[in-house]
Amino acid sequence: MNAIIAELTVDDVDYSCYWYADLGFEVELKGIEDDDGLQWASLAHDGRSVWLLRRDVSPLKDAEGDPRVTLYLQIEDVDALYAQIDGRGVSTENPPKNQWYGVREFALRDPDGYRWVINQPIPPEETPAPPRQRGSIPPVL
Repeated sequence: MNAIIAELTVDDVDYSCYWYADLGFEVELKGIEDDDGLQWASLAHDGRSVWLLRRDVSPLKDAEGDPRVTLYLQIEDVDALYAQIDGRGVSTENPPKNQWYGVREFALRDPDGYRWVINQPIPPEETPAPPRQRGSIPPVL
């Protein structure tokens, strides 16, 4: 299967590369550099890629507002990464938490507003029960 690569439009490619380094991404390839800095960069994390494209060279120049996308990055140790970025003062939406759908995760936003959910699979015995839906009737035993 071929990979799907997300291209994210950002304000400052150089700064975004620095920010993504905290998540474990490394710069694979740098694009053209002009008076405003890098126009684009390709970043890699364990064989997966994300491309960063500077907003002023993007074909999506007229798109305004918060990005409406959430990106999921599955890693081996959510708690270790959380401790690392928390220690560097990176703001997150929440600390790591085990979810009923079988992952431990936390979320944060990059400098351009893209929402990242960092997760790792957890064993069934660590998976909490699903939340009760409103109006649901508990089963009769």
